[in-house]
Amino acid sequence: MHWPQRLILIFFLLCAPLLAALPASSSAQNTVSIGIVADNEPYSSFGTNGPQGFSVDILNKVGEISGVNFDYRVGSWTDIYAAFLRGELDALDEVSWREDRVRLMHFTRPYHLRRTIIMHDANRPLSGADSLADLKGKRIGVLRDVYYLQTLRDAGLNLIEYSLQPEMIQALSFGWVDAIIGSEVTLSYFARQKGLVSVQPIGPAPLGGQENEDFRIAVQPELTNLHEKLETALAGLDPKWLEDTREKWQEFGGKSLQVPQFQLTPAQKTLLRQQGPLRVGLMRDYAPLSFEDGGQVQGLTVDILARIMDLTGLRAVPVVGQWSQLIEMFQRGEIDIMANISDLPARREFSRFTQPYHFVSVVGFSQSPDLRLTRKEDLHGLRVGYGAGIFYADALRDVLGKDAIAFDDQASMFVALANGQVDLVLAALDNGNHWIRDQGLRNIHIAGELHLDDIVREDLRFAIRPELDALVPVLNQALNGISPSEMRAIENRWLGAYFETSSNAAGTVLLSDVENAYLTQKNHTLTFCAHRDWMPLDGINAKGQHQGIASGFLRLASRRLGIETRLYETTSWRASLDALQAGRCDLIPGASNGSGLQHHSDITYSAPYYALPTVLLGRIESPFITALAELERSPIGITRDFGLFQDLRVRHPNLNLIPVANEAEGLRKVQSGELYGYIGTLATTSQQLQDMRLADIRVIGRVPMDTTLAIATVKDNQILAGIMQKVVGSAGADELNQIENQWRSVHLSAHVDYSLVWQLMAGALVLILGFYAWNRKLRSLNRQLEQANAQLAKLSATDQLTGLGNRTRFDQTYDILFQHCLRSATPFLVAMVDIDHFKRVNDDYGHAAGDECLKVLADTLRSHFQRTGDNVIRFGGEEFVIFAAVGSVGEAHNRLELLREAVSAMPIQYETQVLHLTISIGYCLQTPTKKAVPTHWLLAADQALYRAKSQGRNRVVQALSTGTDGAS
Repeated sequence: MHWPQRLILIFFLLCAPLLAALPASSSAQNTVSIGIVADNEPYSSFGTNGPQGFSVDILNKVGEISGVNFDYRVGSWTDIYAAFLRGELDALDEVSWREDRVRLMHFTRPYHLRRTIIMHDANRPLSGADSLADLKGKRIGVLRDVYYLQTLRDAGLNLIEYSLQPEMIQALSFGWVDAIIGSEVTLSYFARQKGLVSVQPIGPAPLGGQENEDFRIAVQPELTNLHEKLETALAGLDPKWLEDTREKWQEFGGKSLQVPQFQLTPAQKTLLRQQGPLRVGLMRDYAPLSFEDGGQVQGLTVDILARIMDLTGLRAVPVVGQWSQLIEMFQRGEIDIMANISDLPARREFSRFTQPYHFVSVVGFSQSPDLRLTRKEDLHGLRVGYGAGIFYADALRDVLGKDAIAFDDQASMFVALANGQVDLVLAALDNGNHWIRDQGLRNIHIAGELHLDDIVREDLRFAIRPELDALVPVLNQALNGISPSEMRAIENRWLGAYFETSSNAAGTVLLSDVENAYLTQKNHTLTFCAHRDWMPLDGINAKGQHQGIASGFLRLASRRLGIETRLYETTSWRASLDALQAGRCDLIPGASNGSGLQHHSDITYSAPYYALPTVLLGRIESPFITALAELERSPIGITRDFGLFQDLRVRHPNLNLIPVANEAEGLRKVQSGELYGYIGTLATTSQQLQDMRLADIRVIGRVPMDTTLAIATVKDNQILAGIMQKVVGSAGADELNQIENQWRSVHLSAHVDYSLVWQLMAGALVLILGFYAWNRKLRSLNRQLEQANAQLAKLSATDQLTGLGNRTRFDQTYDILFQHCLRSATPFLVAMVDIDHFKRVNDDYGHAAGDECLKVLADTLRSHFQRTGDNVIRFGGEEFVIFAAVGSVGEAHNRLELLREAVSAMPIQYETQVLHLTISIGYCLQTPTKKAVPTHWLLAADQALYRAKSQGRNRVVQALSTGTDGAS
């Protein structure tokens, strides 16, 4: 609760006895005074807009049905209960039936059962408890003076008592207790508010009948007419509305699940059309918010950024590095947007901030299990490590002076803690837990949350350089356009129980007792829905067997869980959703994203396990488009059931989208000219092009909204949803790549059906010549098809501006060349090339001039690295990567120096201007050994590039090593 709300609450608590003492309102005027508890979130509390909460929503609905106008009197339970007994209130909310109260009040029927449950941290799982005896030997957190406290004491449990439920949640997440017992709705609410997704219920508390507490409305005994009105209104409440209201408060803190439609003004649309790619700074070691894994940057912030790019149509070029490097680049204007940054007065001179998208708790990690942080004085006498440039650095140095020790990267900071070089390190809770696991550190404990004056939690935002401040309201609109349920799915993916990276041991799924019991009840057999028409992602072959990438993932899930699966075949994607909702199957393994399925709000999705590009296809003579706005009113086909159909309609209302029955129909209409283009996934449209032998259709554009595959289950089956989420989290990158390679290679091969040819030959000899001519035509068509497919593959791996390879090409070739160098003991060169002060070119001459410079530089790069085995990739913006097998250090340095000199001496003619560029180059050259990690060459080259920039630019700098023992 923020301080203005606290002041309001304190005022009402002080005034509560006076408010409660006011005379009861006249029933004749249909105004009823009712007492509600002031600080009982999320049931009832007093916010900036007055009384709020689950119970308040119930009362408002009851008042609407019954015609009663409730006059809310807010106070502590003791005050409002006493006022009711004195007859100063007409009614009292959140009252439980007790026999000794019957003569004092009339009870309505219960409108809610508050369930008492056991919660654990899924990162430190606790088996379910069938009896209190199962909890013996564990540290159990519980509220002081709660009504079932004596029952727990009588059971001989090791109880740790707390005054407030948020304190219990915090103690559980910090590892100070093994489990907590309390109200399901309240504990879940506070866990969600703090972003502690791994804090989860494991089952009801075995309290011998005391675990359920009924919530009712009590009225004065003489107000029988009022009692009848309230009773009738409660009976008329829709059970689904009640459940949705509970979920709204328990899971989303009262936020509406309906988000406003994302709409831009004409001026904003023009701004976005003119905006080039944005360089976004992302930390490489801030897991689970942003981090590098397997050469890819990922995390919660990256997913949110991708969603913003989808909504706005903007393009992001990740710039990955350490915080200290990125913030300097941002201040120099070399980065357009900075992620994972807090709003501080000192930063407002060079930053324009969006609203926050996430809050994190900053905690202290120590080797001492007894150290506790409750105030800043607890830091005195400790050597404390912190991340260089962090938002609380100045305040920390004011307290500790030289005992505050800055670290440039998180990993080395936690190693220093393990080695005793510091006594305490400060980090975001989830980030610190990640590094403890990643480094395999033992006996590291959480000492508590950091408190430095007003600094408690870190607000994470995007910062935009001042020249682009017009983008701030656009990004804020996009953040508001992410629904609470969608944001929750992102949080669940990255903040849940121990998210997996390629460095984690994949393949482990730890199920709770409740989850194991569910699978046993299902006889370890789950039914899934699938249809035939979505290969290579999902389909059914002629023998009725499930196939495609979804089938590969389902088999992985079956192995993980030790279950069997049974197919329920449907005719379409929508039919699969209907069957799932009707209970004819348990899950859909190949569910695609998209909010267009509003009629299926009762279905929930796991985190994605596979993502693929969405593309626009057109006739081969059609020009390549860079933005959907270029299509104007051209008719564009899209499958009716495509998950992004409705999203495209909302975000691009000027697109002339024409629904088609399936991809085959859409592609035929493109070929005939009835449609200008067709939107689909790269994988499925490639399959269709080959199946239909269409050689005159190609990819002509990229749709900035990726399609993802996830597991769909019904919303009511949270147990199965949790199981499937754990399976998704357990899948390693190598396993997913293997599944993709199997279905992208086997099922995308072209084939020729010669059965008709043989029938013609058997018919008559005279038709042989006809066959010969037809066969030649078939071969010609197949050659065209192969050429078109090669062109399709080349386009998907080619940067459209420069003609160099793009990230896709990099992913296809980098590891292959690395492995070749490993086998042949050949030095492996990786060079990072960056244009110096390129921003000035765009600012002074415009983006068109910048594009011309990039094209000329690309030609120069190609001319200097054109040997067999040389690869030149545009990594994004003005950054390029060269990787090659070379003979010696001298050869590599000479070639790169010649490249630098050529660029420096090269005039670039643009309109009437002659421009000049310089480049900085950082490179790594080592001979790989078996322990080598390919991405370490990239990291070393990137660090060398940074040194080249910091040493004055326009130079070539070599990395000393890859930083591993994997090179010789």
